[in-house]
Amino acid sequence: MDPKENKRWDSATAFYWPIISRQNLKHLNGTVSKLLWKDTNAASGAEAAGVEYLGPDGKRRIAKARKEVIISAGALRTPLVLEHSGIGNPNLLKQKGVKVVVDLPAVGENMIDQALSSFFYTTNATVKGYTPYSTFVTAADIYGSTIDKVANDTRAKLGPWARQLAQASHGGLNASALERVLEIQYNAIFNTHATLAEILSAAQGDKIGTSYWDLMPFGRGSVHMSSIDDINNPVIDPRYFSIDFDLATQVESGKIGVEFWATSPVKEIITGQFDPNATVLPPGATDEQWNKFLADSSSSNSHAIGTASMMSKELGGVVDSKLKVYGTKNVRVVDASVLPMQFSGHLTATVYAVADRASDIILGRPS
Repeated sequence: MDPKENKRWDSATAFYWPIISRQNLKHLNGTVSKLLWKDTNAASGAEAAGVEYLGPDGKRRIAKARKEVIISAGALRTPLVLEHSGIGNPNLLKQKGVKVVVDLPAVGENMIDQALSSFFYTTNATVKGYTPYSTFVTAADIYGSTIDKVANDTRAKLGPWARQLAQASHGGLNASALERVLEIQYNAIFNTHATLAEILSAAQGDKIGTSYWDLMPFGRGSVHMSSIDDINNPVIDPRYFSIDFDLATQVESGKIGVEFWATSPVKEIITGQFDPNATVLPPGATDEQWNKFLADSSSSNSHAIGTASMMSKELGGVVDSKLKVYGTKNVRVVDASVLPMQFSGHLTATVYAVADRASDIILGRPS
């Protein structure tokens, strides 16, 4: 938000267009396929010489780096660039025919995305424009009088969950290390009472409804390269609802939305359920019916993070506190993939903050 103009700005409007005429700035359209290496055996880490990319005409080109290579491809694509460049889980890289440059098993793992669920109703009213209202709820709001039992049960499951997630990562994550991370998340949810879910109620035209999502799921998924010849079709496994607490939180958050629309005076204008995807939630649905509804209708909330996390290597990190990829001399990652844990908010402002901090780090400015 621009405080002077009192309007929303995207990053290009705020940061790129004002400096587009700088002589030391050149914008090339293309798709990066991999890093090129100058020295892969240096004691200070593998040194990148530049990048290979496909131009708009489909031809391969090379951009050379004098100092550093900064990857800002996002949580779903940064791991692919790293893996195609030989940075990642050696077992996967060898299987795909990629020469291992840096043994870093956590690349592409620890993907944390939020599952988006929605239900809508038809009405006998007409709303002009689009009117969204967000409700932010804590675990206590969601679970009510059962919160103490839920907290105790959740605490007891952190170890088993960590082992389950580590096993699914095929060696990318360590169970004991992951349990320590889950404990931090548990503390945020149950002890500091961080917002656990967002419930968005909206009306437009003759439709009203709710979209909602668990902001801090315990589940971890992955994104990996599918082939050495194809960087555009990764293997993505978000593993939504693989942890029972995440599923229960989604169900209970949805029930709050249903209760809202069943309350006067708004319930008087509802004429039926709107099911564009032919997935209907029955009135008074059981938990089993809720589970099926969520499995059939949920999708990505497009808030994926964590696939190149800033953590210690022992905890499953990919970049250090200076955003530099472990085992490299001059490769940094600056995007949502470095965020190791979800938080109670949308990603954009935080990613801007990461970029701003990265500029200070690269320029050697004090924190």
